[in-house]
Amino acid sequence: THVAGIVPAQAGNGLGGVGVAFNVQLMAIKAAQYSGVFAASHIAQGIYCAIENGADIINMSFGGYGHSLVEEDALAVAIGSAVLVAAAGNDGNPNLPYIYGRDMYPAAYNWVLGVMAHGGDNNLAPWSNCDFGPQDSSEYELSAPGVGILSTLPGGQYAAWSGTSMAAPM
Repeated sequence: THVAGIVPAQAGNGLGGVGVAFNVQLMAIKAAQYSGVFAASHIAQGIYCAIENGADIINMSFGGYGHSLVEEDALAVAIGSAVLVAAAGNDGNPNLPYIYGRDMYPAAYNWVLGVMAHGGDNNLAPWSNCDFGPQDSSEYELSAPGVGILSTLPGGQYAAWSGTSMAAPM
């Protein structure tokens, strides 16, 4: 709910704030299990569902350090129809090829726009995963505001949260 509210929150209704693209239509796709765990097969199903229903942009404010061929195949199909955006992660890790680096997927795929988070001072948030070096084979492409982002919560509530999940829809 928080990530979803960042984009389409309507202007002029006297409620909360205004989204970054308040005239868009949002398609909510449930890919996580009830427990909150994401299985690669469910993520792939969600991606296929979004494409089949005409999504122009697919925001993936989730990720993990495991590489999945099922997820990769679904994203390879989706890139022909939609812009793919994903959160870079919140562990302060550099990506590969840094010796201690780890790639966050799906943000690390070359055809997905990986989004890091920065604060109001335009400096990378210290907890944001980051790009080790320019033009390596595995990189996160963008940085967007991801600190103290005000958005919606269930029950008509609002809160300011931080994370690359908040930066990705920005």
